[in-house]
Amino acid sequence: MSTRFETGEIVLVDDDADLLEAMQETLELAGFSVRCYANANVIAEQIQPNWNGIVISDIRMPGRTGMEFLRLIQENAPQVPFIVITAHGDVKTAIQAMKHNAYDFIEKSTEPQHLIDTARRALEKRRLQLENLALRRKVQRIRDPQGELIGSSQVMADLRSTISRIGPLNVDVLLHGETGTGKDLTARCLHQLSPRAPGPLVTINCGAVTEMDIDRELFGFETENGSFPGRIERAQGGTLYLDELDSMPNALQTRFLRVLEERKITRLGGSDAVPVDIRVIAGVKTNPAALVHDGRLRGDLYHRMNVATLSLPPVRERGGDVIELMEHLLDQASENHGLPLPKLSQRQKKQFLTYDWPGNVREIRNIAARLVIGLEADLQIGNGQPIEVSTGYEAAMTAFETELLQNALLQTGGRKAEAAELLGIPRKRLYLRLKSCGLAEEDGS
Repeated sequence: MSTRFETGEIVLVDDDADLLEAMQETLELAGFSVRCYANANVIAEQIQPNWNGIVISDIRMPGRTGMEFLRLIQENAPQVPFIVITAHGDVKTAIQAMKHNAYDFIEKSTEPQHLIDTARRALEKRRLQLENLALRRKVQRIRDPQGELIGSSQVMADLRSTISRIGPLNVDVLLHGETGTGKDLTARCLHQLSPRAPGPLVTINCGAVTEMDIDRELFGFETENGSFPGRIERAQGGTLYLDELDSMPNALQTRFLRVLEERKITRLGGSDAVPVDIRVIAGVKTNPAALVHDGRLRGDLYHRMNVATLSLPPVRERGGDVIELMEHLLDQASENHGLPLPKLSQRQKKQFLTYDWPGNVREIRNIAARLVIGLEADLQIGNGQPIEVSTGYEAAMTAFETELLQNALLQTGGRKAEAAELLGIPRKRLYLRLKSCGLAEEDGS
């Protein structure tokens, strides 16, 4: 048995149960993750452009033929390598498949090692394709940092326009917006659009550091053993982003105000003033004027930072942006996990549009990850609302069991023996439960 772990996934489709099982065993013993299907109907729509895997399919099958399957893959995910299985000596069919951009073909009587080598080459090609795609996206984000500020609503168009105007200016900026509205991302955009982009972007969450430590973290300190620069100094020539500025102790706010005015710091335990060349971006969760009124933010510090203020809108005020955000984050999660990209139903879209998203973009990212790995969104629970009883007990229990079985198969790459072990039940019982829930055909049984 091979001890090498092969990255990526193989979808294996053949209506010949014996051949399907033999190829699955050969590939799994070689270290591949394999999902098997008796026909292409179940899996055809699930192959997405960012899926980390390849397809090996018989060319002659009842229902949707292998050639029809190949054409559909070429339409939906043209870069996914597709290997066709042909009958011995069926050169004409193999040529036809290659004309439709099949990656390669193998005969049903091929040697196991040839099958393994062909699959390995195809998966390596797929790995390189996805690495190049990720690199291009990374370069694009560097060239256009605002590309991550997703949304077609007017408020987002106005925000991007304002960022474009003030990003290149050497002015300090105050951001305010609820948790998860993208203050960190906006700070990064402002930094990357500025002449300071080659310099560092140094971040500190003032609310995550104890009152005892934040002074040392910001200003650094000196001992007889040497000097230890703080975050302000480490941002030299770049940008300092202070999240949750209002969490900074009042006395430290006063001291930081002097830094903004004089652009000099003195380390704890030191005596010499150190000049600092930085741009400061600060973030608060609520309206800064209200924070000043409540005594949580010094008025003089607020007015000093209030040269340029950006208000980041919550998702509930952005209309249809939620669907754009969800689809974008689904794509990211699908790429990160190497799993098929789920397609949003009209029911889901309606649910997302009517939900108030208290966690904003951060909550959407979590829901997108749940959907990609095959879990329910659970928006009602996350919104603190009671679960509506809309079905009977038996139907609800069947739905729960179906989801449980699907998740077990998902986690084990479709391998029933491992799924049964994960669930703690005999394999025979797993087959019976799959059949009872209507999942047997979907798993190629």
